[in-house]
Amino acid sequence: MSKKYLLFLSGIIAAVTLSGCGQKEEPEAPASTESSVSGENAATENETETPATAEALASITPSEYLVKNASDYVTLGNLENLEVTQYVYDITDELIQERIQSDLADASEEVEVDRAAAEGDVVYADVTSTIHGEPDTTSTESTYVTLGDAEYSEDFDNQIIGAKVNDLLTFTCSFDNDAVIDEWANKAVDFEVKITSVCEMQAPEYNDAYIKEFTDYASMKEYEEAMRELLTEEYEESGYSDTIEALFQAAIDASTFSGYPDELYEACKEEVLSLYGSFLGTTDEQEIYEAFDLSPDDVETEVLSMVNRRLIVSAVCTDQKFEITEEDYNAFVTENAEAFGYESAIQFEEENTRSSLVWSLYENEVASMLYDSAKITPVPYEEEDIDTDETYAEDETNTPEETENETISIEETE
Repeated sequence: MSKKYLLFLSGIIAAVTLSGCGQKEEPEAPASTESSVSGENAATENETETPATAEALASITPSEYLVKNASDYVTLGNLENLEVTQYVYDITDELIQERIQSDLADASEEVEVDRAAAEGDVVYADVTSTIHGEPDTTSTESTYVTLGDAEYSEDFDNQIIGAKVNDLLTFTCSFDNDAVIDEWANKAVDFEVKITSVCEMQAPEYNDAYIKEFTDYASMKEYEEAMRELLTEEYEESGYSDTIEALFQAAIDASTFSGYPDELYEACKEEVLSLYGSFLGTTDEQEIYEAFDLSPDDVETEVLSMVNRRLIVSAVCTDQKFEITEEDYNAFVTENAEAFGYESAIQFEEENTRSSLVWSLYENEVASMLYDSAKITPVPYEEEDIDTDETYAEDETNTPEETENETISIEETE
């Protein structure tokens, strides 16, 4: 059996960036553009503990998703022997310890403390806010903030640091266009904050007791060996997927484009905007532009990149007679629905859209061809340049176009 790493270009990215097998965060996924599930096939509560079956999926002909007559729009260049580099990572003891510390942090518990709030603490408070000079905007809520995360702003956190339970603080913060509350954008806000609780995040001690309670391993040694294997796999996938991205760009650069079908452009634009919108919970184009500080030209660049990539994929699949069967598609959806903790194959398909899943399968075929024929130069990646957080944790500052090129791997066996 061989493992294939599939790069997803739509809502599935948000769904699986933080996910391990059997664990899933519920994303705001873009709506599917086609109805592929009838009411009688919908999963019931009694089915949620039963592995999803491919038979539940509506019939599909994957080849219908490829661009017809792609050669009318793209003349393929020489796609053999494309020259790219591939990073090779050295999994050091330091990286393993960083992963262990991250796991310990994940297992931390809130413990209420009787002292002044410090960075890293979780502070509960009754917060009253009024936009400066606009008396009708007063709002009060009981909430909490983790000091240092700048959930409201860095200035807001700094005002809280040093406060104790029952302290009543009054201060003003100025916000820019990225304010967490839309009404606060580019305004000064007056706050009255009553501290109700200060909690310290206490991580468990790293010892055999931790291994027994929080992991499935028998000893610290076994756990650390597993961490080394896991990191090795993650970084190999990172190197591979980065190389695949470079190969697709090299294939685009080597080819000549003379237009595109209007329906392909519109589908790609909808997919790009849906990906941005999934981070915001909106499909409003203007809101997306403002939230991510984008211009229509920025989005146009991304859309055309996706258009050209899919023209390349369609042309290569046609020339090489690559075929994805209905059985291939059903097996892929079913296996990954189970791997990522979805209740059913139907739910996996609905939340990630049938179109994006089919394109991922075809892109994988082309990626394998490009990779097998490429001239790849291994390049050692210096340890001090490795940001482990980017490998296995979500960077909330990433924009969708950055996330699009992150390492997302879903296994298909054959």
